Amino acid sequence: MIDVLYLAYNRLEFTRVSYERLLANTDWQHVRRLVVYDDGSEDGTREYLDGALHVAPVDAILRHGGYGSPVKVMADYLSRDPAQVFAKIDNDIALPPGWLPPMLDVLERRPFLELLGMEAGMTRVAGPDGVPFDGVYDHERCTNIGGVGLMRSSAFAIRPAMRADGRFGFTEWQHTYKPARAWITPDLPVVCLDRLPMEPWVSLSDGYVERGWQRPHGLYDPVWMGWCWEWMLGEVLA
Repeated sequence: MIDVLYLAYNRLEFTRVSYERLLANTDWQHVRRLVVYDDGSEDGTREYLDGALHVAPVDAILRHGGYGSPVKVMADYLSRDPAQVFAKIDNDIALPPGWLPPMLDVLERRPFLELLGMEAGMTRVAGPDGVPFDGVYDHERCTNIGGVGLMRSSAFAIRPAMRADGRFGFTEWQHTYKPARAWITPDLPVVCLDRLPMEPWVSLSDGYVERGWQRPHGLYDPVWMGWCWEWMLGEVLA
């Protein structure tokens, strides 16, 4: 049984979509607990999450405060009662149906892996680009998984810690301590909402960047990445 660690900082419109996809598309029989962190939101995100917490089909906790970074949120989670494996999900991520079983399967079959990432566009696409897929997911080693995926708590014997200049984070920790990390392959259609190349997502992202709530990111190429968000648009419009 894993914990799901959900991190939010403002971006209410993203949070609504992200949290609803998390609830609808997670196989909760594999989850011990949902731990939601709100890092000082001021736009109604905390109030939304507080009101939606009871909908989760497992034990759910909302922790809030001025942590100041995802690194400090993870440090707080790891200092309490972490599960042996936890999923870290940010509030700009929309999870597709059936995302959890293949991730757990890869981690179980590859016990040496400590971090398993899952963002669309990182390995290969099954089907749309003609790559054969036998139905069995595996891993592709990498140097940095980003901040979304399954993680073993044992990987954090030395935990990420912020430097005085605020620049030592999860990416720097991976490069320094070199845990065994990989992307799931082929890709799961895990959508980064801040990379969607259509409205209202582009305007929302621009506004969030202006407010300092997120960093600017490149957009998905609609020519070859349409497969990754088509499922989400159908669910949101339904």
